[in-house]
Amino acid sequence: MEFVDIIFNILTMGLPCCLLALGIFLTYRLLDFADLTAEGSFMLGAAICGVMIYNGINPWLATLAGIAIGFLCGTITGCLNRVLKVPKLLSGIITMTASTAIAYIIFGMQNGYPKAFGQSVDFGVTYGGAQQTIFSLLYPWKYSVDLDMYIVPAIWGDVIKILVMFGVVAVVMIGIYFFFGTQYGMAIRATGMNESMARAQGINTNVSSIICVGISNALISLAGALFVQSMQNASVTSAQGYLVVGLASIIIGESIFGKRSFKNWIISVALGAIMYYIIINVAIRLGLPGELMSLLYASLIVVALCLPLIKGIIKKRIKERRNRLEEEG
Repeated sequence: MEFVDIIFNILTMGLPCCLLALGIFLTYRLLDFADLTAEGSFMLGAAICGVMIYNGINPWLATLAGIAIGFLCGTITGCLNRVLKVPKLLSGIITMTASTAIAYIIFGMQNGYPKAFGQSVDFGVTYGGAQQTIFSLLYPWKYSVDLDMYIVPAIWGDVIKILVMFGVVAVVMIGIYFFFGTQYGMAIRATGMNESMARAQGINTNVSSIICVGISNALISLAGALFVQSMQNASVTSAQGYLVVGLASIIIGESIFGKRSFKNWIISVALGAIMYYIIINVAIRLGLPGELMSLLYASLIVVALCLPLIKGIIKKRIKERRNRLEEEG
């Protein structure tokens, strides 16, 4: 049963981060844009979705609002860079910094108006209550005579969460694959590969870049919205550090699963997020102190970056040994 709990924990945390990694992948790999807006988009997606649910708003509408706020953040970053000519790195930092202040305002709107600045949102889910999530709407609620209330069997709650998040991730991956196979999607990819050539072909590289950064942050914000609904709480602190998680997932996925084609590349990035949380859970089970988790994150990125070199050395040694054996035979 403990093994099942570990699997559920990995998938519950890893599936939202698949969307996070895919969002960062769009700017970091396709557009060659080191976008630091990601952390702010994740935080705002979690904040606005959580606060709307806290105030009894439909969870699907709250999730869409989270996606919209992420797209807006990405659009602002893109406009700062493309329209106002602010450097890429600085434009992301500006939006990320501003989003933290906005998150405090949103967290303070838990009673329907900005009564005070807040740092977190926390809500419960009950049968027929105003505070529902996209997961709890599908829960198999059962009435307990002993408790005189409706309850959900613990395992079913986790299963529903995983199935819904898996479905969302699958739809997003299919959408990315088909969108970036269209003429406009190829134009965005061409902008990242060779902007001068793309511009010579009549592509408006400014608009394509802004749209790509917007889509990227919309996916990251969706990850934040799923995160807050899964955990039923979020804070300014808990939403920090996810930029590193996304980057590590991309690098780990590419190093282990490769990037032979665009479809394979997308799948590798998504699987990288799952692998990341497998490694994290193994480290926790081995008793790694929480204070050293940041060191583990940094070490994972270094190891992942070195994996292609290590694989190349191993292949070279195997080839040399095979040639030597053929010569001796």
